[in-house]
Amino acid sequence: MIGIVAACAALLAGYGQAAPLQAVAPISALPSAPGDALASGPICRFGLNVSSKPIADFDVAQLRIGWYVDYGANASAPQPGGATYVPIINLGQVGETEYTSSPSIGPALDAAILGNPGAAWIIGNEPDRRLYQNDMKPAGYAHAYHDLYNAIKGKDPTARIFAGAIVQPTPVRLQYLDAVLQAYRAAYGDDMPVDGWAIHNFILNERSCKYYIDPNHRPADYDGPEPYNYAFVCWGADIPPGNDAADGLIILSSQLEKTGDVEFFKQQVIRFRQWMYDRGYSEKPLYLSEYGILMPPDRGFPPATVNKYMTDSFNFLLTQTDAKLGYPADGHRLVQRLSWYSTLDIGFNGSLFESTTSNATSPPFRLSSMGNNYRSYTTAIEATPQFALSRFNLTPGAPLIAGGPVTFTLTAIVANAGNNQTPAQATVRFYDGDPAAGGVQIGADQNVTLSGCGELATAAVQWPNIAPSASGRQVYAQLSATGVNQKIAQPVFFAAEQVVLPIIKRTP
Repeated sequence: MIGIVAACAALLAGYGQAAPLQAVAPISALPSAPGDALASGPICRFGLNVSSKPIADFDVAQLRIGWYVDYGANASAPQPGGATYVPIINLGQVGETEYTSSPSIGPALDAAILGNPGAAWIIGNEPDRRLYQNDMKPAGYAHAYHDLYNAIKGKDPTARIFAGAIVQPTPVRLQYLDAVLQAYRAAYGDDMPVDGWAIHNFILNERSCKYYIDPNHRPADYDGPEPYNYAFVCWGADIPPGNDAADGLIILSSQLEKTGDVEFFKQQVIRFRQWMYDRGYSEKPLYLSEYGILMPPDRGFPPATVNKYMTDSFNFLLTQTDAKLGYPADGHRLVQRLSWYSTLDIGFNGSLFESTTSNATSPPFRLSSMGNNYRSYTTAIEATPQFALSRFNLTPGAPLIAGGPVTFTLTAIVANAGNNQTPAQATVRFYDGDPAAGGVQIGADQNVTLSGCGELATAAVQWPNIAPSASGRQVYAQLSATGVNQKIAQPVFFAAEQVVLPIIKRTP
């Protein structure tokens, strides 16, 4: 969370036109079938940020969350109602390029890796936020990411590593990430490998406290009290470390209503997906790992206003797609998972729970007005898978030179763009010839089990001793699941025997 006394945002001119969006068919909002564990189970797209108290103090299962973060890397984190725990490694800058991490590489990190097999790990919590959060210069973050990526993957190759978790995807913060990528390439000679990106998406003022603390730099648009108080200029997100700009996204203290501008919220999501596309990360998932409304009711954000923002943002995040910018494995949605801030934070707005006692932070807790809105939204959603064949590969690839028999490996990638957190099963079968026209199955049935939100699984079989006479035949991958019967064909192709002619040299 952003540890500062106020938070708000302003729309800026010159951000460019938003990329065109297409709405997919809304996820089914039919009531869950009685006794149907999958339909009534947790929903992978919905998450929350745990603050102030442990998650066990809150009845989060009623919200049907599919995941959560608590800003740590707990080796024995609970999974209430089937929700997945996403560990976060916090960082700290040392010198220009060194760092500290919590947990640190060694026994503490090893224990967390062992306790969270196959987890999605987020490296850094707002590394672009000076003082109040991880406060990492680009080269320091690149160094930390490199070491932690390799340490985690070395212990658990199935782990997925997410980079980023910046405060908000504004231009000045995308410059920060560009500097991270450049520092990584300069230090390690390669592009930074990521399994996905994580961002926060608040709408906050970006002006340099270092610059505006000087009364001689009092801006002409100052609208705070007299005498001059720089805190009314540089509240919010500041400027990222390593950047000496005075201003990024400018918002005045009299414009706090813009923190709840859902249209600007949408623009920031699109902007980050465009950034991912431009840098070759379009086929990676995007987690919105923290967002909400921070300003209190007396600044214009009573529960009804917060709830409308929540509902409007949920609608956008669940249904909007872009054929160019979206994640292909998730039906081209822009965001795969969202996380609302927070369970309980009396310093900020948006808490989903409230105390039933006279002490605002003491259990037992009940749902707040925002919590009831969250629950009402998720209660209406049916958790169902949406399987599809993403790719079908035949290796070795064509053309093969005619000769002896070849053993092929047939590989199908299965995607689940549904919203089920409880894993669902699909079956892949491979055929020599069209299965609808007498094709012969190759190998045994291959079952895959997947949660939704764009998760992927691989099914493969061997097709041994295939002679060149098979050239021209079609092999098929067929996916079968509830409501799905899809097949993809690939040709088998052998080239003619190569003939190497002698080279005749002519003398002048």
